[in-house]
Amino acid sequence: MLSLRMLSLLRTSGPTLLLIFSLCTCGRAQIVNIEDKRKPLDSLGWFGQLDLNGSLTRNNNTVLTAGGSLRLDRLGKKGNVLFLGDYRLVQVSGKNAVNAGFGHFRYGYEPKDRWRWESFTQLQYNEQLRLNLRFLIGTGLRRRLYKRANSRAYLGVLYMYEYDELTDSNIRYKDHRLSSYLTLNIKLTDHLSLANTTYYQPRLPEFNLTRISTVTNVAVSVTDRLRFTTNFSLTHDARVSRDLPEVPATTYQWKNGIRWIF
Repeated sequence: MLSLRMLSLLRTSGPTLLLIFSLCTCGRAQIVNIEDKRKPLDSLGWFGQLDLNGSLTRNNNTVLTAGGSLRLDRLGKKGNVLFLGDYRLVQVSGKNAVNAGFGHFRYGYEPKDRWRWESFTQLQYNEQLRLNLRFLIGTGLRRRLYKRANSRAYLGVLYMYEYDELTDSNIRYKDHRLSSYLTLNIKLTDHLSLANTTYYQPRLPEFNLTRISTVTNVAVSVTDRLRFTTNFSLTHDARVSRDLPEVPATTYQWKNGIRWIF
């Protein structure tokens, strides 16, 4: 679903926004999917990954797109660390159509095979969803359900405290949530892989305000270090839409890009 602002832009500059959608995003996701950013590591130490993209187009409008993400992993014998950062900007004649970013830190400890205890914290903002600040902190268990050479499945059940501050309003949310997820990773061929994660995040102790999200990612290896990626995510969260009707309850994002692994 598109916001009223995006529909207005589409009427006045349709070809330009089609370019935006193909190069950058279609819609805006509220949940940051950590599962599609995990990867199996075979040796101890630090690992990194950097994604950068950008474009400048001039026709009836001036369209600027910019984005980037950083990932750092440290794998130990029992404990591991994951840091993620992401920023996305799309401007049409100086007006922001997309402006969002987040930072995520996670620590995991594996007392035994199949089980992991994880703790995390996150900061996030999204201008178009009127999200001035989102702060998360949580902890819980993750269990491996299935593992073969080319396939894996995991189930996670965590407690999460969430603080949301909405732009241009006095609305503040302070919620306790269950954050549960099921994630699947399948390597279809030597050069093609598929991953899907579905989140279920009800508010505690009530379950009437539920947030649901699903994310699918496809990666095609060009070389050992270079990959083409396409990612589609969809989130439904009626709470903000209830208080701010101009914010859609269902949002989605479609992103294509090139990834360099180092």
